[in-house]
Amino acid sequence: MVDSAQNRTKVWIDTYWSGTPISKDDNTTPATTISAFDWPDYPLTRVFIDKAINGIISIGQASSAVLNDADHSPIGYDEHVPITLVTVDASGVTGVKLLEKMEAQLRLIAEQHPIANSSLRRETNTSPKTQRIGSFFLWSVEYSLNYRRDLT
Repeated sequence: MVDSAQNRTKVWIDTYWSGTPISKDDNTTPATTISAFDWPDYPLTRVFIDKAINGIISIGQASSAVLNDADHSPIGYDEHVPITLVTVDASGVTGVKLLEKMEAQLRLIAEQHPIANSSLRRETNTSPKTQRIGSFFLWSVEYSLNYRRDLT
């Protein structure tokens, strides 16, 4: 796979997300979460209903800007990767509660593992994206993960 900012972010999340399982409402049963790239070619309802997934970490396409030195030579990139956490209400799971637990886990990863592949990652802002789809709510929040990396 191409070593893009989107892919590097997915690897970073997958590496550290699995260390602490997130629980359902009873605080003992593990919730099922997956990480995936944005814009799947199937409806999200298939993931939540057909595959019984409780939460999704969706990694969007990155935007970047070239960093130049005093001589205007490129020295690195300032990259911005949107990460959207998504949940729904299901048996034993209150979507908004699970979303809060997922947010706490993402913050913990960013605080405890900010440096990966010689780049410092930091969350800069959040934006709620909750919407009603048919008969259920799609609870979600989008984070902006920013980091700088060198040319290699």
